[in-house]
Amino acid sequence: MRSLALRMLKTEGSLVRAPQGQSHFLQLVFDFLSPQSHSPSVLPSPPPKLPKAKMPGKDKRVVDLLGQVIEYELLRRKRKTIGMHVSEGRLRVAAPKWVSLSQIHEALQEKGAWILKQIEHTQEKAKAAKAQDVRVVQGCVLPWLGSNLQVNFAMDSSAPKPLALNSRGEGVAHVGAKTLAQLVQRSFVERQVGEGAWARCSVQEAFELESARAPLTLQANAALTGSSPTPQGQAFYRLNLALPHLPQSVEASGELALQVLTAVLKAHAHACFEGRLSHFAARFGVAFKSFKLSAAKTRWGSASQSGLIHLNWHLVHFSPALMDYVVAHELCHLIHMNHSEQFWARLSQVMPDSELRRQILHRKTPPRLLSLDESLN
Repeated sequence: MRSLALRMLKTEGSLVRAPQGQSHFLQLVFDFLSPQSHSPSVLPSPPPKLPKAKMPGKDKRVVDLLGQVIEYELLRRKRKTIGMHVSEGRLRVAAPKWVSLSQIHEALQEKGAWILKQIEHTQEKAKAAKAQDVRVVQGCVLPWLGSNLQVNFAMDSSAPKPLALNSRGEGVAHVGAKTLAQLVQRSFVERQVGEGAWARCSVQEAFELESARAPLTLQANAALTGSSPTPQGQAFYRLNLALPHLPQSVEASGELALQVLTAVLKAHAHACFEGRLSHFAARFGVAFKSFKLSAAKTRWGSASQSGLIHLNWHLVHFSPALMDYVVAHELCHLIHMNHSEQFWARLSQVMPDSELRRQILHRKTPPRLLSLDESLN
């Protein structure tokens, strides 16, 4: 399957073509002369025992880029180009085995400004992502459809029980697929309709309400918004989950709550995507074969020539406008399996503000959901 993906946290630069026709002899000379070379000198017989390399093909190096000393990981591969990859503030370089270190550093110098920018950008995103961590406890609030969702757990003795724990009733509860599906069906969402007043609503209704909020804006200095600003801690929606009572194990209760909440959020994402795929497929005049949810760390979505669409369920945390962008992006790949000018032009025909949505999504990071460390009682 050929996957054309939207990237989340990782950023890749353009490839730099290395000169051809380098001989093995010149490679040895260049590496020997390099001040950073780890190539051993010629030793008299018998040579001393050398320690085993921990990670063959990988090497830690440093390079001066615009006055900043940057550490990077060098990987020697069977390839024709020098590739650069930045993730969470770390630079990784993949280069052909025959390219010298001086040539690699020359390529890094050419991309120096871009590398420094990406390092700073990915470091900021990693820091922002950590600040968004949500511990799944009673009354916790998490982003949902661009708004806030409060999670309420209710212990219900009639709720389906998870599979048995160990003989002492300790450890993490394991939920079977059937039991998990029943717990998801028992959940429901409410929206705030007044001071202290709530009304039950479907996920589709909430999606439409959030779609009608203020238009997308891209604020300066990486400030983001995908809907009307939501005060920290204030929830306009709340999710009610029924859980079986597990008095024997606090750890099991916490893990069970996290499992059920994750399953419910995936069900919400599936419901949103299902309708939007049909809507945009008609707009593009294409037919997709099927779609699946993914939990990829570096991709918002992907499409294959067979018509299979993958969409990241974490998008349920973002505004409907951003979810729509990923859906439209992947469906457009069923027409152009690339990111050519024709692809972007076709996408803009269906979604004129697609570039703005892309920029906002590029800066977005979903929260991590962490298991609670105290009893739900």
